[in-house]
Amino acid sequence: MENERLRYLLTIEEEASISKAAERLFLSQPSLSKFVTSVENSIGFKIFKRSASGLIPTELGKRYLAYVRDSIALKNRMLDDIDRIREERKKHRIVFGLAYTRNAIAIPKKMKISLPDVQLRIRIRSEEELIDGLQDGSIDFALLTMPAPDRLPSGIRFKEVYTERILIAVPHDNPLSEKGIVREGEPWPYLEPALLRDQIFISSGHGTGLYDLTEAFFRAEEIEPDVRVVEDSVLAAKRFAEEGWGICFVTEEIANNDPTDRLRYFSTNDTLPLRPVGYAW
Repeated sequence: MENERLRYLLTIEEEASISKAAERLFLSQPSLSKFVTSVENSIGFKIFKRSASGLIPTELGKRYLAYVRDSIALKNRMLDDIDRIREERKKHRIVFGLAYTRNAIAIPKKMKISLPDVQLRIRIRSEEELIDGLQDGSIDFALLTMPAPDRLPSGIRFKEVYTERILIAVPHDNPLSEKGIVREGEPWPYLEPALLRDQIFISSGHGTGLYDLTEAFFRAEEIEPDVRVVEDSVLAAKRFAEEGWGICFVTEEIANNDPTDRLRYFSTNDTLPLRPVGYAW
């Protein structure tokens, strides 16, 4: 099992609560509960039990979590060793950072990267962690959505590569899908924001820039739809919309490159702005 997923168990132990751990990990509580159950079923015993102070490890759970910590530490030492060996063999190395929610097709399609005799390492982090890495030197370049000016520390430079439009994805069987207005010269039908008031929105998690952007859109348009945060991924929110749970926001890139016959895509007011995406270093 991947170390990242094993860390979920340690987070539950630290928080003594699945709901608090899910919030910290930007996951839905049902998803995290299902993960714990799957691990317990695979090993044949309970890892956690309820107590007056919250969830605590069982006796066998304590031993299992100790092995989890050892496994993570061992893998980290191995990765550090590999990095050290590679550093000795190759002095020219570039660490390139990508956000968790950044669609990987952006690299080959939007960016021309030619790095002869250079070792390229990819680091997947939250955008906040990428900015921290640019500051402390652990990351050389990152692909970022341009944050608000007060979020971009001095000394970090940003070059826009392309602009990302935000769209609304609506299931075909939702009556809202028939209310778009086709406008000349626009690739996507237009939806009036007022029509969104009574809709259920499936949102990507609090750790994504798209979540913050859409929250600002709701405030600007003075609408309060029923927002349900179900996953930490824009693509996951799109899948729930395809299954009829509600509507969601996606990037134009996703709409163009991951088409579906279950959804229709719409643009809306300029209060849901375009987002510049580019290199930061």
